[in-house]
Amino acid sequence: LTQAGKQVVMATQALVETEADLRLIERLADQGCAAVEAGDASALALLQGRVPLVLGPHINIYSRLALQAHADLGVLRWVPAVELPLDALACINPSHDRVAGHAGRPIETEVWAFGRLPLSFSARCFTARQQGVPKDRCGFPCLDDPDGRLVRSSEGEGFLVLNGTQTQSAGLQCLLPQRSALAAAGATRLRLSPHAAGFEQVLQDFDAVFNGRASAAEALRRWPTLGVPQPLVDGYAHGQAGMVAL
Repeated sequence: LTQAGKQVVMATQALVETEADLRLIERLADQGCAAVEAGDASALALLQGRVPLVLGPHINIYSRLALQAHADLGVLRWVPAVELPLDALACINPSHDRVAGHAGRPIETEVWAFGRLPLSFSARCFTARQQGVPKDRCGFPCLDDPDGRLVRSSEGEGFLVLNGTQTQSAGLQCLLPQRSALAAAGATRLRLSPHAAGFEQVLQDFDAVFNGRASAAEALRRWPTLGVPQPLVDGYAHGQAGMVAL
């Protein structure tokens, strides 16, 4: 991937529980050939000064001062918490006045622009528990539900998705129509989280829309026929409830 001109970023877990998890972080810190995304604040002490860092969305950074406090750890990029609205991002790390990070370079902002939102994590695996099997000898029943297991409200509406140790949003965050707003917020990269059906087209459409070759409305109309899960939501980006639909 590096030889093909791609920037490789490895990631630590979002929930560090065991000595084995700590050893994995140590291996990532020692590999020396790729940046590492810290999935949790507990990884920062082991990674700082050893590899270029990406601050993952589960590290609590909600202000410019907080981002500046992390900058001297060798930070390349920051992925804001998924619930932060775009106007808040513009105040924290605007394009005209970026916080200085690794080697004095401006810290980039990478926004979660597509996919189910990771809302919380558990030491227990919901899928294994539902199947009545131990987490460490489960046989991977999660493979039967590649997009997780839908949880409905008492009114029958999709509310959450349980996916292994993650609780995710039932709706998929989609900022495809927000090209101008993302640029104004200082976003330089987008994160697209995959799902089982139609994701290749989603990648192509984001590329086409954000490079001015297609309209978002045209792309959104064809996604349901390709099996892209619905509904699509963007409430958090506008300071509203996360499940507000496009």
